[in-house]
Amino acid sequence: MAGALYPPPGLVAELDSSLSLLEPGGGRAVAEGQRELQQQQQQAGAEDADLLPMVFLCAGCKRPVGDTMSWVTNDEDAGCILLRSAAASVSVEEERKLSKRPGECGCMIETLVCSGCSMTLGNIYRCTPKHLDYKRDLFCFNVDSIESYILGSSEKQAVIDEEPLTLESRAVLEEVLQRANTVLKALETRLSAVESSMASLHNKV
Repeated sequence: MAGALYPPPGLVAELDSSLSLLEPGGGRAVAEGQRELQQQQQQAGAEDADLLPMVFLCAGCKRPVGDTMSWVTNDEDAGCILLRSAAASVSVEEERKLSKRPGECGCMIETLVCSGCSMTLGNIYRCTPKHLDYKRDLFCFNVDSIESYILGSSEKQAVIDEEPLTLESRAVLEEVLQRANTVLKALETRLSAVESSMASLHNKV
């Protein structure tokens, strides 16, 4: 129809939103949606905190053995963490052994040893049953054999009590040094005179 008026698109969207609040259960749905969004944001923040760079150290000699750059997962039941790679301070024994842990029947493992203190750090699973395939060819570190350090966790800072060196303080310092140099020269002259006197007395005797 000619001359018909149409509301702006933005106004239509606001009207639809207002009407949805007036519908039965509409306000509850919006509130639940906001609550879910807040929970997702909180979870994302917690995940970001968990992803802070971390270095793993040998519990014996504190040498670095790995970091979270090669993180794969952790196994709480077995008490270990799994990394794709390890530091050069970790040596792998060539001899393969059968795992004696419960539930690991048929697993062929190689022992991980710290090259600094010879402490056993964990294993590499070379042959595994199907339910343990996720561990195969990964560095499995026992949590009891390592320690962790989060980069940036130190809050201590160097405390500098000295005042900064300015032109004025530098001039004062140079003047003090010059006076000390003058005194040393005077003492050196007197010492030479005393030594000459003693030498002359010794010759007379």
